Amino acid sequence: MKVVNLMERIVEEVLATQWNHLRMPCACDLCKNDVMALALNALPTRYVAHDKGRMIVLVRMMDEQYQADVLREISRAAVIVASKPSH
Repeated sequence: MKVVNLMERIVEEVLATQWNHLRMPCACDLCKNDVMALALNALPTRYVAHDKGRMIVLVRMMDEQYQADVLREISRAAVIVASKPSH
């Protein structure tokens, strides 16, 4: 397994499931990527190098506070991008 920031995958999954609830004026890939980038910059990185580390992070992700933190940062990022889109 290659070293990856698992937080990137987590944010991508949450963003995909919550996108319709964010009420974004634009659904283009640029806006989605901007939301994802802003959220990732505000969240701690979770690098893993093997499946054991991946499982540990995924188990922590089941914690309600952890999920709330990810959703909070996605929501904040969406507000910023909606008010000043890059295009």
